Amino acid sequence: MKKKHRLERIKLALGISYRYARGKSKYFLSMNAFLAFVGVFVGTSLLVVVMSIFGGFQAQLKKSIFQFDPHVMLSVDRVTGGEKILGWQKWKERLAIDLAGDIESVEGSIQSPAIFRKRKFLDHVFVRGMDFEFDKATHTFKLPAYFPEIVEPKNSRSIPQGDFAIVGKEMAANLGLSVGDTIELIVPRGQFSLQTGVTPSIRAFKIAGLFKTGHYTYDTKVVVLSLETAQNLYALPDAVQQIVLRLKDTDALPKLRKKIGHAWPYTVRTIEDEQRNFFAALRLEKTIMIVIVFLFIIAAMVGIIIATFNIVRAHRRDIGIMKSLGFSSRQILIIFAITGLAMGVIGSIAGIFAGVGLANNLESILRGIEAVINVFGNLWCAKVTQCVWLDVRLIPRDVYYFDHLPIDIDWKLLRILGYVSVSLSILASIIPARKAAKLEPIDIIRKAEF
Repeated sequence: MKKKHRLERIKLALGISYRYARGKSKYFLSMNAFLAFVGVFVGTSLLVVVMSIFGGFQAQLKKSIFQFDPHVMLSVDRVTGGEKILGWQKWKERLAIDLAGDIESVEGSIQSPAIFRKRKFLDHVFVRGMDFEFDKATHTFKLPAYFPEIVEPKNSRSIPQGDFAIVGKEMAANLGLSVGDTIELIVPRGQFSLQTGVTPSIRAFKIAGLFKTGHYTYDTKVVVLSLETAQNLYALPDAVQQIVLRLKDTDALPKLRKKIGHAWPYTVRTIEDEQRNFFAALRLEKTIMIVIVFLFIIAAMVGIIIATFNIVRAHRRDIGIMKSLGFSSRQILIIFAITGLAMGVIGSIAGIFAGVGLANNLESILRGIEAVINVFGNLWCAKVTQCVWLDVRLIPRDVYYFDHLPIDIDWKLLRILGYVSVSLSILASIIPARKAAKLEPIDIIRKAEF
């Protein structure tokens, strides 16, 4: 009997709450409630879209770094990493056994700054000698699966043996280079000594391909050689400067660092050490964006408080009547709390779903807007002003350096957003509801100020 009575009271509270939220409107919500709902809806969907775009750009940048750079660098020099490692093949075999199951590959590497020369043009670049697999049948080095896309020649995944190099697509575009052209590299040859210093080595290389990582610095400043070619260039025939590891799971990098340290007794540096400032900047930018956009939701919650206060003010007489009929303060609080909570919860859920849908289709939407703008712009120039219309690009590819708009929806963030939005909605609805619950019939009759 008590359970049935409780259900009837809940139904009554829900009915009254909906009646107050709807007001005299013919539609689902009154104007006050609708504006509060729209505020929460727009703020939540805006946060989802902005964070999805921002997360997409960050994910694209991280992908280009983790794809091209080794995940762990092992060296014997604790300062510069420039000391040569003799007998590195034995170390390679030992590390492959000790770290089996955690790593994707173990390779020797040479990485050093160099001077790039093309006729009279000089520029500072980085030479990277990579341990490619050699194919004796074709006398070529096969590029590993993780190596970035080769855009020219198309579908090529090898580099000929000898003095051949692979350069970035952007470097080629900036300097007017193409496959088959010859470039020169000036590098320090051998190890530094106090007596003789460093002897420069100058050698010409033919461009065998153009790669694209999606990271502008790499595509303009890195020249890739096979390890054998780099060893000849730097006069390190039986040595490398580093042994590099690629992990199967980059998220496990902090945990594996200690294990790698036991297997390698010298200096261990990770990609997070090398890119510390860059990753810190990405985290800071993401935090700032979340805080800024989250202010929209807080402003929307203020709208819920105002809307609920207006509903309470408009129904003071009803409150007095309900209390005279035996409604308790708790029941009054529940009625108006549900009114405000419904606006916040429905707005938050609808905003999250709308934000996800908008984010997934944003590139198509932007292309449609571009097409409409360009059609009207061309008509305006052709029919009215006789001008030349330059097509509008809402996302210029040459500025952002992406072939498409990167979108990365963080579902963990969406869950947190839902929890926080519901919590703020409860808080926003409780404040005016408690005010309504404290009203006394005698004060209402006397027309006391609310």
